[in-house]
Amino acid sequence: MILSPSVDTPRLLLKHESLNDFERFYAMSKDPEVMQYIGDGSIFHWTRETALEKFKAGLDRPDDGEFGTLAVYTKDCNLYIGWCGIRYSKFLDHIELGYRYCRDSWFNGYATEAASGILSEAYPLTGINPGIDRILACTHPQNIGSIRVLEKLGFTYAFSKLSRPAGMDIPVYQIDRQTFKTRL
Repeated sequence: MILSPSVDTPRLLLKHESLNDFERFYAMSKDPEVMQYIGDGSIFHWTRETALEKFKAGLDRPDDGEFGTLAVYTKDCNLYIGWCGIRYSKFLDHIELGYRYCRDSWFNGYATEAASGILSEAYPLTGINPGIDRILACTHPQNIGSIRVLEKLGFTYAFSKLSRPAGMDIPVYQIDRQTFKTRL
C-alpha cells in the first residue's frame, strides 16, 4: 500500500473525507478563482443536490489499496482546506500528484507541506515498499503558485501535452524517487 489512511505533517492532518467536508468542498469547487486553472476554467455546474450525491458516492467508494486523495485539515482548528493525493491520470496515462485548496488557505505553505507528506508516503525512506519510481504533475502554465509548489517539492519540467478542455499545451512536471530523497 502506498498511501496510509492518514498522513500527519507539522501543521496538517490528511485523512479520508467525511460528509462534514461537503460545504467547504462545494464552495471551493464553485469559486472561480480556485477553478480558473483547472480544466477549461469552469466552476462546478452541478446543483447542490447533485454534488452532494456525487460527494457521498465518493465517500462510499472502496479504497483501491494503493492510490487516492486525502482531505487536508489544519491541526489548529481541524478545518477542511482542500485535498491532495496521487492517482492514475487518464490524461497523462501515469500516476499524478494533484491537489486543490480553498482560497482562504492559500499563501500559507499548506500545498507544499501536504504534497510533501503524500510524496513521503509514495517514496518511503526505508526502501521496504518500492512504491513507484516517477510521479508526474501538471498545471496551467499561468498558475504560478502551483508551479512554485512543484518546484519547491523538487519537480522539474518534463514535457508539454495538449489539453483539449484548456485549449492549450499544459506543462508536465516530474519527480523521481532519488530526487525526492536527496531534497530531504
